[in-house]
Amino acid sequence: MTANVHSYLEEKVAWKRSDDPSYPFEAEFDSDKLVIRLNDFPEESLYTLMVNDEEIMSFDDWPEQWPRP
Repeated sequence: MTANVHSYLEEKVAWKRSDDPSYPFEAEFDSDKLVIRLNDFPEESLYTLMVNDEEIMSFDDWPEQWPRP
């Protein structure tokens, strides 16, 4: 079962770079597959967090507790 959005934003997620420029970051957290999708900014939010292929939330500012790869 997918954890709630707030737990992802509050945890230190170990992101790594992917080979897909549209989905440049991926991670595994509590057996869930997390992916960051780049959107059509500025018409849309810059990023979308996807968990197990489901859109969870969109945001512009990278969370401080997520180290960038």
